[in-house]
Amino acid sequence: MATDPETNYPLAILVLSPLKSFTGNLITAERIRKYFRNHRIFGFVKDPREFATLEAFHGFLELYQVATVIAIHAIHCGKLLQDCPVPYAVIFGGTDVNHGGVNADCFPMMTDVVINARKLVAFTDLMARQVLELWPDDISTDKIEVIPQGVKLNPSELFSISAHLKLVFSVTCEKPEIYMLVAGVRPVKDPLYLAEAFSDWHCSVNSKAYLVIVGPPLDEDYLNQFQAVVSRLPGVLFIPGLQHSDMQAAIRDSHALINSSRSEGQSVAILEVSPLTCNNHTLHLKPLRWLNW
Repeated sequence: MATDPETNYPLAILVLSPLKSFTGNLITAERIRKYFRNHRIFGFVKDPREFATLEAFHGFLELYQVATVIAIHAIHCGKLLQDCPVPYAVIFGGTDVNHGGVNADCFPMMTDVVINARKLVAFTDLMARQVLELWPDDISTDKIEVIPQGVKLNPSELFSISAHLKLVFSVTCEKPEIYMLVAGVRPVKDPLYLAEAFSDWHCSVNSKAYLVIVGPPLDEDYLNQFQAVVSRLPGVLFIPGLQHSDMQAAIRDSHALINSSRSEGQSVAILEVSPLTCNNHTLHLKPLRWLNW
């Protein structure tokens, strides 16, 4: 077990991240914690919303002898990182760079967090360049590291997306042609982008084709609008999240994976799709230029 050379106490790492169920951030945070555990370094995973005040956050760091904080998403974790008493690194999620950089309310806080971070991590060269363009006078190139995300494949052998659609939605065709869109339900992911056109295609051309939108609700106001639209569109179905192994099995057995996001850092679902042998279709939006396919 790694220890502090002065106190001989076990070293602890805190991975700070939004931890909404069925999200890429949760998967990434747990993967980081497991990496440290495998190297005999104790790791906590916490959502910033678990700390009501800065005092509560600082008290946690002191109580559990946290030596370093690794924060995923500069906006969601930023307020806690201001005046952080231990060294910290920031992993940019994507929307923090793409939107926070043009948001006057967020940018001053992000600037403070970025300047005082020990290290910055981007998933892609494109994202690293965006960060350097946002803070040209505050960040040196040796402060930011590009570390692409890895994926671990463990698709369930028991889960069947076709059987799930039959059980939950009474889909009757024997072999539905599933087009899967994996995204948290919020405006920036634009999950309704293809919904109307897809429903028309389902009704008039290919009744076996289904657009299956899978992801947790992340914006309550938008969710109401989203559900109202989906409920009236034949051929468009919504599943509010699947366990990761079931999700991988569903992607594997789908005809195509669709990404309609207006802003993306590096989609875990898209990274997983190639080795899972699903045909991949994405909308060619600017934030998706990290794709080499």
